[in-house]
Amino acid sequence: MTLNIDQLTRSQNNRFTSVRLDRLVERRDDAEWVEQALARDDARLVPMWRSRSLLSRNADGTLAVYLKPSELAEPDLIQPPTLLGSDHKRTYFTVAVTDRQKDDVLELYPEAAFTDLRRASIDMDAKHAGILAYAKALHYWQHRHRFCGVCGSPNRLNSSGHRLVCSNEECARQSFPRIDPAIIVLVTHQDTCLLGRNPNWPPRRYSTLAGFVEPGESLEDAVVREVYEESRIRLSNIRYVSSQPWPFPASSMCGFYAEAVSQEFEISDELAEARWFTVDDLVQVVKDRSVLLSPPVSIAFRLLADWFRQRCGEDLEALCREHRHHRPA
Repeated sequence: MTLNIDQLTRSQNNRFTSVRLDRLVERRDDAEWVEQALARDDARLVPMWRSRSLLSRNADGTLAVYLKPSELAEPDLIQPPTLLGSDHKRTYFTVAVTDRQKDDVLELYPEAAFTDLRRASIDMDAKHAGILAYAKALHYWQHRHRFCGVCGSPNRLNSSGHRLVCSNEECARQSFPRIDPAIIVLVTHQDTCLLGRNPNWPPRRYSTLAGFVEPGESLEDAVVREVYEESRIRLSNIRYVSSQPWPFPASSMCGFYAEAVSQEFEISDELAEARWFTVDDLVQVVKDRSVLLSPPVSIAFRLLADWFRQRCGEDLEALCREHRHHRPA
């Protein structure tokens, strides 16, 4: 089978995918090597406090703040550091920090703060946004699986944070990092695209349709089912576009384009509103801020922006930035 480089490139253009690290899988069970790597000058710690990342801002945007091991007392206070990998200059580990450790870190870096990565990553360097997303995903999995799902005994972290083993020797169940696959789809018909608004979203927020893949279901089956459940629209064609890790909290987003048989739709209780938009419609609602689109870090925005560029040759992200501070009448 020939690898489709165009799809690979599309995926790598999505936020959080640029984790250009050698993940050092062969070193995860080498305790001596990991201990030595943590002691080297090139080691860097990615601190996580309550699922938040350590970030600072300057004129160039948002920056990831990494710690030297000497800057964090007892880095294994909660659990052993998790090996992320190497960029051939530094070896990265992620660590969970206590409230007290958090205060000590902020004394060292008063310009930084522990911040939600989702929104702060909009203007981050792609590589470092990817490293922090990788750390966040592992952190979430570790803290949501502290106990064995079979016997209820505490789990122990093994393989430098990439494997959990039940502490009950009679059980000894092993588990590995989990993600929830989800589909996200821009539905189109002729020169229009469909955007919907979830009832739980802020007013004016619209995005593409999406949903989780259910057991015994292919990605394509999930696209057909979710679109029909939310809008009663039937599809005539489906095309995979790209994917994106989405650690909010633990998803993998698989992006598609789908063509609708017609523009007739009927929204379910999963949508508060839905509308068909032409390119001109999108330009107008972005300018007058009557509709708020998904943030550019999301694959939802990338699907829409690529379709917009294909239709008119313009940059939707630049248009959104230009009118970001305009207040609707």
